[in-house]
Amino acid sequence: MDSNGIIIVKGFDWGPAVTKVVIKLGIDFDKTRNFDTNLFCVKEKRTNALGTTNTERKITDVYYSDEFGNRIEDKGDYLSIELAFGPDEGSPMYYDFPTGFNKWFDYEMVVRTIYGQQTNLNNEKFVFPEIKDVDLTGKFTGSEGHTLTYASYKPENASEENKRPLVIWLHGMGEGGTDPVITLYGNKVVPLFGDEFQKIMDGAYVLTPQTPTFWLQCKEDIASWQKNKGDDSIYLKDLKELIDKFADENYVDKNRIIVGGCSNGGFMTMDLILNYPDYFAAAYPICEAFLPKKLKKDRLLPLKDMPIWFVYAKNDFTVIPAKYEKPLLKMFDKIGAGNIIVSEFEDVHDTSGQFEKDGKPFQYFGHFSWIYFFNNECVENGVSIWEWMAKQTK
Repeated sequence: MDSNGIIIVKGFDWGPAVTKVVIKLGIDFDKTRNFDTNLFCVKEKRTNALGTTNTERKITDVYYSDEFGNRIEDKGDYLSIELAFGPDEGSPMYYDFPTGFNKWFDYEMVVRTIYGQQTNLNNEKFVFPEIKDVDLTGKFTGSEGHTLTYASYKPENASEENKRPLVIWLHGMGEGGTDPVITLYGNKVVPLFGDEFQKIMDGAYVLTPQTPTFWLQCKEDIASWQKNKGDDSIYLKDLKELIDKFADENYVDKNRIIVGGCSNGGFMTMDLILNYPDYFAAAYPICEAFLPKKLKKDRLLPLKDMPIWFVYAKNDFTVIPAKYEKPLLKMFDKIGAGNIIVSEFEDVHDTSGQFEKDGKPFQYFGHFSWIYFFNNECVENGVSIWEWMAKQTK
């Protein structure tokens, strides 16, 4: 850690939030256990192409900690300052409409004490504790010439004698680019590395490939995604080669490879299973953007027995169910597909009880139905979607 301090960023339903700042003390505080929050002031400055905003963050707690922000009982060299945050407060990320990508703000934070100490921090001091065991350095170039960056997680209990399932997450449109951290925080992917998911799966590999543009891109013309009517992605073969390589180089149970993703990544999920129907054990497309108009019965038939769990919200006005999921599900019904599960939600809202607006649970855009997946709130006959994933094998 830098001697100056760090900024703690964590993932939530709406995306990332700066939840805490840790500073090294340059002056001698007394040993009181209850710091008066009025002794401190935390201001953040966020800049993008549209301008700069300056905000004073509300402080909720202050305590002695180690250099990583863990509370300690004795006086130490570091202070942790916890901050209020929420869907409308504290995000270091923004959606850049001209490019269609999520990006990090040019972020600055100033911490002042009543005793005159000032600490200046910026993006370079971001720390993401939820992904400390995740490899963020993955990079792969396939035979078609496309380069994909990726993040990956390897369970501790994997071995030649104990091969583990592989869960693949394919990001949405806003998470494209070359920074895998964006794919993990633009959507709340971090629970897949957490104790609850890993316990349910009894240890699972997690692979999160990242396209430099959009999974929906069907020609080298980058704008082709806007006209895609169900054509194969230009990344299809290279993505499959990456998955093959990762499975070959790790202790992956190749009978338990499960693929899913949201929106743009939901399209890519469908594209993969349609082209490689015998490869995957199951799929979980969420608010998927695969237009079924071009699908022929003979192409869908190989998926007749594949376990697939669809997730979407009725009020999704970005990927409209009546245009995407509804006709596709009718086609599955016509071929007698017997392993289809559907989680259809009225809307997408906070279910934690922590965030409200106008006295009601905070409402997210209807497109954000991936929130229910990452909170393991999709349930069918008493079985959650994570529990269902743990049971899937070819």
